[in-house]
Amino acid sequence: MKKLLCLVLALTMLMSLALISPAAAEDWKFERKIEIVCPWGLGGGADSTIRPMATLLQQKLGVPVEVRNETGAGGVTGIEYTYKQPADGYTFMLGTQSLFIQDMLGNTSMNFKTEMECVDVLVHSINMLVGSKKQLDKYGIHNFTELKEYAAAHPYEVSVGMLTATGVDGMCFEIATEGLSLNMVQYGGGAEVNADLAGGHCDLAVGGYDDMSGLIESGDIVPLLVFCEHRLSIFPDCECTAEVGIDSFAGPWRGIFAKKGTPQGAIDALVAAIEECRKDASWQEFLHNAAYDERTVPAPGEELKAFVQKEYKDLHDYMVEQETLEKDYEDLK
Repeated sequence: MKKLLCLVLALTMLMSLALISPAAAEDWKFERKIEIVCPWGLGGGADSTIRPMATLLQQKLGVPVEVRNETGAGGVTGIEYTYKQPADGYTFMLGTQSLFIQDMLGNTSMNFKTEMECVDVLVHSINMLVGSKKQLDKYGIHNFTELKEYAAAHPYEVSVGMLTATGVDGMCFEIATEGLSLNMVQYGGGAEVNADLAGGHCDLAVGGYDDMSGLIESGDIVPLLVFCEHRLSIFPDCECTAEVGIDSFAGPWRGIFAKKGTPQGAIDALVAAIEECRKDASWQEFLHNAAYDERTVPAPGEELKAFVQKEYKDLHDYMVEQETLEKDYEDLK
């Protein structure tokens, strides 16, 4: 009887500890500087996304929130830097699904899928197929249907500025232009592509509105197709992939990642602060100006986990088709 009583008491204590854990996580308080690593350079879409959020988080949490740009190797340099930091709740990283590609290309020293966790998504942009105004006028192209007709009649005449053929942009473009013979031109960066589009040295490109908004507003480049389930409110006359029967809706999203082993209390506290900062008027204005409010983001928790898994799976399957997959995971096969 005494042994049974001791066992009951022990189980009761364990259950009590389990019930206390969530409360303890909620009680986490940041006591020093938080560092958010951005694997891309100053002024780019990723950097421009995290900096206004970092400012709001600093106000909310009462400690410095510093953005550290660790650039190079398509984001891998930032991954490696973050991975080398202690998982103590004071280092996080901004990431996109392009890092999943780097992982499956075998370019990371660790298994990114299992060693880094996306804990919240800040924005989910919408990819667009755009054309040079000068070149479209030259070809007599005014919409996506006319582009397909012209490209079919003039093989390899239409040029396409491509950053990463095996990336999200490349996947979107290939699905949308299946069967067409186009002249693919490799570029080193988005600014270079945009400059050539504006100057009429390149015909087409795929990218997010946030990276092209200035040239779209000036009329130098023209939207032809948005990779979305609906037409955008800012471009109501531009067709979307859903209405033309193209099963391609991928767009760049940017989320906060934490290294495996990071205290759950720190993750929960940061995510809670992010969710509060979303309500700030300055953040809402930022979303609207970059057209980020055209698409919702997954809620933290199970919805986010399912979203990330699907993103990995879609990119995995595309890389298998392209024969570029170097690292596989059992749950993606």
